[in-house]
Amino acid sequence: MTGDEAVREGVRAGERAARRLAELGVCELEPGLNDAEFDRIEAEYGIEFAPDHRAFLAAGLPVDRAAPPGEGESRRNPWPDWRDGDPELIRERLGRPVEELLFSVEHGWWLPGGRWGARPADPAEAVAAARAALGSVPTLIPLYSHRYLAAGAAHGRPVLSVVGADVIHYGRDLAEWVEREFGDLDPEEGWPEPAAGARVPFWSDLAV
Repeated sequence: MTGDEAVREGVRAGERAARRLAELGVCELEPGLNDAEFDRIEAEYGIEFAPDHRAFLAAGLPVDRAAPPGEGESRRNPWPDWRDGDPELIRERLGRPVEELLFSVEHGWWLPGGRWGARPADPAEAVAAARAALGSVPTLIPLYSHRYLAAGAAHGRPVLSVVGADVIHYGRDLAEWVEREFGDLDPEEGWPEPAAGARVPFWSDLAV
């Protein structure tokens, strides 16, 4: 498969997932992001949407259907508001997988298998060492709540559920994730294992 064919396959996959999301009626769908908006977002946040993720958001931008918050409450939208969202909030969500993992390191977690070497005894030194090691891992782009897709040109990678060091493959691709999150697939009925070539470096190694 050529590079162009792979991109077209990714686009079709993202469009299929978007159609299924619309059929399920679990959220509002605003007009999808256009090329200029994608260019702005990717430049502003230093990210690159995978072809399937980009096509998914181009087909329709999911927004929260929840009732407005009560007085003194803040609204927590599980869908990233790429068009009109607070840039600081979006940056916080982009950084959350690493920051939550560093929180786990501070409280005793360490990458098994010796790949980070011996854990420093001092928690602050352990966090600093882990932060340096995490500088080269793939960026995760928020999809919905604490579900993520890896940034980059590859499509068909699994959707990951990431909370600290707790990582789960929540769908082998976008379409399966939509069914598992909102459709007929039981989210507790066996976690999908992606094909070897579709695994996300580092993050997939943490998956249970």
